[in-house]
Amino acid sequence: MLEVNHLTKVYPNGTQALNDVSFKVEKGEFLVIIGLSGSGKSTLLRCINRLHDSTSGSILFEGEDITQLSNSGIRKVRAKIGMIFQHFNLVPRTTVLTNVLTGSLSKNGIIRSILGIWPEEDKKKALEYIKIVGLSGKENTRADNLSGGQQQRVSIARALMQNPKILLADEPVASLDPATSHSVMQYLKKVNEELGVTVICNLHFLSLVRQYASRVIALKGGKMIYEGSPKEIDEQWFKTIYGEDAVEVTID
Repeated sequence: MLEVNHLTKVYPNGTQALNDVSFKVEKGEFLVIIGLSGSGKSTLLRCINRLHDSTSGSILFEGEDITQLSNSGIRKVRAKIGMIFQHFNLVPRTTVLTNVLTGSLSKNGIIRSILGIWPEEDKKKALEYIKIVGLSGKENTRADNLSGGQQQRVSIARALMQNPKILLADEPVASLDPATSHSVMQYLKKVNEELGVTVICNLHFLSLVRQYASRVIALKGGKMIYEGSPKEIDEQWFKTIYGEDAVEVTID
């Protein structure tokens, strides 16, 4: 489904965020990317959905090199690639239902969304996705009245409105407490297994990685230094990825 070949990203200030990164993603995988802050994880996701332009290399999505696309081509690709951010990016004063419906903006347009004109079919879909993420009964609640974990689940439902083939999650539990982190990860896993959506997720905590990932890649200084099963990341690999003085923190 996705093939990243020799991807390099150098920012205008000279910082090399990615250095010759290559990997493949199969349909239905739950791939987790790990590494220290600044290792290139977020940059990699932003290159995949073309929020950032890569410096060199290619990203093949369904066989097409999306690094070469024009603006109209990028919009079409983004409609197939959902994105979940660390800080939710919801509209605080609008309802859960409206926030979820904004996931269909690429199809319905901005004017219709401002006027609150949504097709009945989209409303039905939105209610289904709200149910999938465990928020039935919260449809008319304002987003800013929800807990952090609930807001992140709204952002998952919003991303599903795109009917994405791949869901990118950039540190989706970084700002949440341990119990809530597991809740959000369980819903991401549910989307992966029950809806067949391929998930690529950036995470910090190896305890979560071992529980939810089907495969792991690790970045360090922009280079990919590990690819394989989460179960094979032993203490030595942990030290290699995070540094000799690093101590693993477990989320129970």
